[in-house]
Amino acid sequence: MARNQPILIDIGQGLSMMVGFPTIATWKSKERPKNAKRGTFGFNTQTQNLEYYDGKDWLAAGMQEETA
Repeated sequence: MARNQPILIDIGQGLSMMVGFPTIATWKSKERPKNAKRGTFGFNTQTQNLEYYDGKDWLAAGMQEETA
């Protein structure tokens, strides 16, 4: 999928419906979702990491800026 392109859903007979741009939840470490379910993910603006909840712990994947 190209960058900054809306998500389109085919509703039949050659028609599609735009459902918007994909988004991801953001938070700071102390603001992580309470009672998160396994598989919850989002971006921690404090640590600049994409985080994933494995059902017990928050796991982080470091983000690296793309260079040309």
